[in-house]
Amino acid sequence: MTLDLNAAHTRPRRSGSPARLALALLTVTTAANLHTPLAARLAAADGHGTAMAGLAFAAYVGGALPVLLAGSGLPDRLGAARTARLALGLAILADLVMILWPGIVTLGLSRALLGIAVATTSTLAPALMTAQFPPGTDPRRIAAQVSVATTFGFGFGAAATALCLLIDPLAWMRPLSGPAWIGLACLAQAALHGLPDAPRLATNGTVFRRPAFPPGTLVFGGAICIAWAVVGLVIAVLPATLARAGLGAHAGFATFLVIVPGILAVPAARRMAPERAIRRGLLVLVASYPLIAWGALSGSIAAVFAGTAMAATACYGLIHAGGLAGVLMRAGEAATRATAGFFLLAYTGFSLPVILTGVVADQWGQKTALTGFGAVLGLAALILWRHSTISTGHKDFLTRPAETPDQNADQQGQVRAQGPGASGGQRAG
Repeated sequence: MTLDLNAAHTRPRRSGSPARLALALLTVTTAANLHTPLAARLAAADGHGTAMAGLAFAAYVGGALPVLLAGSGLPDRLGAARTARLALGLAILADLVMILWPGIVTLGLSRALLGIAVATTSTLAPALMTAQFPPGTDPRRIAAQVSVATTFGFGFGAAATALCLLIDPLAWMRPLSGPAWIGLACLAQAALHGLPDAPRLATNGTVFRRPAFPPGTLVFGGAICIAWAVVGLVIAVLPATLARAGLGAHAGFATFLVIVPGILAVPAARRMAPERAIRRGLLVLVASYPLIAWGALSGSIAAVFAGTAMAATACYGLIHAGGLAGVLMRAGEAATRATAGFFLLAYTGFSLPVILTGVVADQWGQKTALTGFGAVLGLAALILWRHSTISTGHKDFLTRPAETPDQNADQQGQVRAQGPGASGGQRAG
């Protein structure tokens, strides 16, 4: 699959609909956190602790990793639109499993299925969204559309379930949010039909393709890695800490606030160079974490909500939108594989720190776990800050279409004709 923004069209192009695709992206990502506010209660009901809840939560990444490591060729084999419909169908199956057989083990199975669905959707979303816009559209605009749709979905599912728990606390095993989401998913399936498909790359019939990390993209992947580690902590570990303070019913709203307010920062990230966006995001992320940790340990829900809202600005506004735009600017024809590499690092941060922090919390207490997590977060942010100062040529990209190979060859020929003296003179000037 390619992100060639200057692709030639020999026949009339079907009119795209970014809004219909955004609805489908929102629906799939809504399912991702629909049942996470129940993790601590389901684990306790089955006689398990924080580590088991974190393990069930991280099963999501167990489903996502195979897709990110080797499955990015599926949209080129089946078509991006058809693959998106299959992913949505898998998300429906995952929700039905939880409705019929609620439990901590079932939650792990459901989240593994959702990991496959969301990872598949995430890797194809930028290229499929590109097909909904005219050729030559700025990748920052495309990244912003994808970021807003997925960000709202990730937070909306948890908030909907939390609201159901406040309205009817006794129905926590089967909240109304599950069946209601099924209706939304049916609407999204209908919205996907008839959308323009993304161009396909010749893959010789293979589905298995490794992720790619084009030059200059690792810093964006590292930033989203630690950003999503904070999100994973809030979703998987924080509910148990809040429950000890008598605030367990607010866990879903904390999940909502650590994700959705990031939408407000997406327009700002779109106007910035990607490096600047992630540097500002790292500052906000490090500043937000002490509020989250202190609020959870002291029982101050106001501090938790303030900290999670700040973290959302960093995680899903500046770092997610800015980092994805930076990857797309550098990916060329490897857009799907580069997106897979970006989300591979994101989901690594989303899972491994959560599991380790849950184990530490069970062994040595919540305070030790949250303090240790904060120390590692600060060190990682400092390292990424230093590496994010490297220029990768974003100033040369505005809204122009991608250069064709012929244009590149012509430019290279002109440089060779001018000789090394011309190049040196330009640098000196």
